Amino acid sequence: MRVSKKAIIRYTLTILFLLVSLWAQSWLLVILLIIHLFVLWHQPTQKRINIWFNKQSKHNQNIYSWILASVYAIIIILFINVYFFGIYTLRSSSMEPTYKTGNVFIMNKVEIGTGKSIDDPDSYHRIRGIDKLDYGEVIVFHFPEADTVFIDHPKENYHYKKRELKLSGKANSMKNSKTEFTPINQRPRFIKRIIAIPGDTLKIIDGNYYINSQLYQYNNLLINKYVLQKNTPKNIQSSILNNAHSAYTEDGKQIIEIQEKVVENHKWTIYLKRQEQPLNMPDPYIFPFSTSSLWNASFWGPSVIPAKGTTIEINEDNIALYIRIIETYEGNKIKLRGRDIYINGKICHHYTFKMNYYWVAGDNRPHSFDSRYWGFVPENHIIGVINKLPFTK
Repeated sequence: MRVSKKAIIRYTLTILFLLVSLWAQSWLLVILLIIHLFVLWHQPTQKRINIWFNKQSKHNQNIYSWILASVYAIIIILFINVYFFGIYTLRSSSMEPTYKTGNVFIMNKVEIGTGKSIDDPDSYHRIRGIDKLDYGEVIVFHFPEADTVFIDHPKENYHYKKRELKLSGKANSMKNSKTEFTPINQRPRFIKRIIAIPGDTLKIIDGNYYINSQLYQYNNLLINKYVLQKNTPKNIQSSILNNAHSAYTEDGKQIIEIQEKVVENHKWTIYLKRQEQPLNMPDPYIFPFSTSSLWNASFWGPSVIPAKGTTIEINEDNIALYIRIIETYEGNKIKLRGRDIYINGKICHHYTFKMNYYWVAGDNRPHSFDSRYWGFVPENHIIGVINKLPFTK
């Protein structure tokens, strides 16, 4: 029995549609597949459609053809946007000089697979991608702290404001503020670089990142903040200022923000002193917002980055690090009573994570609102990976 080319094309498209539907785990695609099969293979239906179509005028036939083509085009575009690629525009300076404000990127979603059931940590999963997230990759994700927003001031960071008022002794002033919960996919999108992956032990020493006790140079374009020494020769000062990303005066000191590799290449370390916060000087605005840890943006950790399925001991010394994960990101009710920790009404000494988490940072370190200031990125908040080369406006 000879099979026509038209039938071969139909068979091929049907099989392809079936495979894509199974991969995407989409009920909508399954329904479209059923309709597709019914129209293509059910001869009585096909005959009725052909009779009806042939009765129409040429003008109406053209209109219906365009409508059908438009519907298919919209479905294909939406499918590509959800499962393969998206467009992202950078609106901050946190990734300079690698990427600049206004750069437009293609966001690769197929590399790690699209997240499913992202608002339910118990059923959340990702469809199969082609690779896993790794060190140094630049990712787009929904901002984890944007789960709660002020109704009257939606652009203001609720959790940051709450910490600010608590430190100033005015925590009660938020009692009458109207707030609402924001689903994950409606939260603002951030772009940062992955520093540490699930299971790593992270420590920051004098502004440098150490992963599992090894110094990690995550980007040679990294910008750091320096103080220009007063005895620097005029010609060297001029050269430094010409290479600086920005320069300004702060507390009577000449501050230079410049790429680390530029300082090293020109051997300017004797003229530029890296400006970092001192050891054991706690910063209450640095995650996990506990002065007892004595951590700040320059000296932080050590801490283990949570990994799915990993069980850790929880106690009063480390609960500040993981309480938001346990309660907000993974949907448990937690209460602290003295030294005891209750999860869903039961006293607990151990906890097993439901998801993977990541630590991220911006390349423009002095001006990056990153994991140092709000903590871990849950896997279900990650949208995709930025391609290496930006498309500039």
